[in-house]
Amino acid sequence: MVKAFARKGSSSGTLYSIIIISAVFVFAIILSHKDRIQESFFNVSAKRYSVEYYYMDTCGHCVEFNESGIWDRLNSQTFNKVALKKFNRSEHIERVNSFGITSFPTFIAVDNSTSTPTIVASFEQARIYDNLLAFIRNYE
Repeated sequence: MVKAFARKGSSSGTLYSIIIISAVFVFAIILSHKDRIQESFFNVSAKRYSVEYYYMDTCGHCVEFNESGIWDRLNSQTFNKVALKKFNRSEHIERVNSFGITSFPTFIAVDNSTSTPTIVASFEQARIYDNLLAFIRNYE
């Protein structure tokens, strides 16, 4: 009987250890992705500014830009104060209309520090990597 109790205590101790280790692991993952989680679930940007790219699937200039990979290259970089966001017009029509966007592709800088996001600048240069990077860095 003592042997059976010892085994039971041992397995519950192991189970307890697994639960604690798992909880610490999950907590670490959540902490490392807190900005993404905040943006995804609460629609709140953890960064003051966002540079947002608006496109349409049927827009020739948008298709050409998407195929260039420029946005993907920019998005692979880490910016301290700027979040990069990409919006398809058909999936985000309310946001497009709220900003008054009528031509595509459109790149804007948005200040997210208030309850209502506000456009602070519109990108009006040639859509090349260096120009877009300089535009983003204006808000870093």
